[in-house]
Amino acid sequence: MSENIPSSSGRPGNVALRDLRLDPENPRIPESHRGKPTNELAVLLEMGFEAFPVAQSIAQLGFFNAEPLIVIPNPSEAGTWIVAEGNRRLTALLGLADPGVRSQFATPDRWERLAKERSFNSSMMIPVIMHDSRDTTHAEIARVHVVGKLPWRPFMQAKYIAARVAEGRTIQEVADLIGIPKSKAADLYRDQAVLTQAASLGLQTSQVEAAFSLLTVAMGSTKIRNHVGAPLGSRTEVGVDPIPSDKSAELKEMIQWVFGDEEREPVVSDSRQIPQLGNVIANDVGLSVLRQGKTLEEAKQTIQAVGLDPLESLTRRLTAGRNSLSAASSDIAEFAADAQIQTLVADVESIVESLRSTIDEVLVEQMAPAVE
Repeated sequence: MSENIPSSSGRPGNVALRDLRLDPENPRIPESHRGKPTNELAVLLEMGFEAFPVAQSIAQLGFFNAEPLIVIPNPSEAGTWIVAEGNRRLTALLGLADPGVRSQFATPDRWERLAKERSFNSSMMIPVIMHDSRDTTHAEIARVHVVGKLPWRPFMQAKYIAARVAEGRTIQEVADLIGIPKSKAADLYRDQAVLTQAASLGLQTSQVEAAFSLLTVAMGSTKIRNHVGAPLGSRTEVGVDPIPSDKSAELKEMIQWVFGDEEREPVVSDSRQIPQLGNVIANDVGLSVLRQGKTLEEAKQTIQAVGLDPLESLTRRLTAGRNSLSAASSDIAEFAADAQIQTLVADVESIVESLRSTIDEVLVEQMAPAVE
């Protein structure tokens, strides 16, 4: 006989905001951070949960009694409650009520402006449904939970990484903090630095921020990186512009080709075409055609007309790289302790991660339904 869990065994009540805690068992929280205090978890979850739109609603309309948080007693802190359902709303409330919390968010200025619209403090009473244990919350959570998970937005990740690095943390420490590989964190740090540098050069970057994932795909292309002089994420120096000053013109044209500007439309329509763009600009003939203001398709046709096949060239390069790495594997053990060898292997790992990231981004784009 299957166990019957009551459809609702909770009781309504009110709890002061200061006595509410984010759920350490939330799947968005990396295992290594589940013992962190609520204020630190709020900073981590603000990106993944996109709490700002919720905070906007609360600031303008208040917290609805019809949408109580579902809570259970906190076994490690008497008198406090763990929010089993409603962590996004709790993160929003903490950001609105606590200046110390919102100052650590990726974009604190907009939170400061929002917090001024309505008075919030840690003593405010929040409507809740109290359960005695986590087991009895399942039926109720299943009823109110929104289907699907909010994705981690690359731009918010990159902003957060840059802010934490500016405070003195290492890329590895920030990667551990948000639960992503160091190579991914390094790439995002570089991409955000590229965006910041572009803005400092007077380029219009608002469209880049809105489609930041396109920039991550572009920077994942070795050919596009070479065109603008961008380093691998693992080779990006903290506090140093990633693009050399003599490559400012190339950075400007790359931004225009990928995102467009007030004068021209982009030459790519989605991330699937960015690898094609890389092939074209790595070819003198194709680059010349793009610089004449023609389309990506016209550039590709011109390259093919003179007998240069980007696919064949890519296949040959990857084959040569695979063969070289295979040959190197037979000697690696003898020189495993050599610092230069370790650095080269780290570079290879970063390049492979970048290649895989580009493939994954393009495949996801291909699988996504078309939007008219």
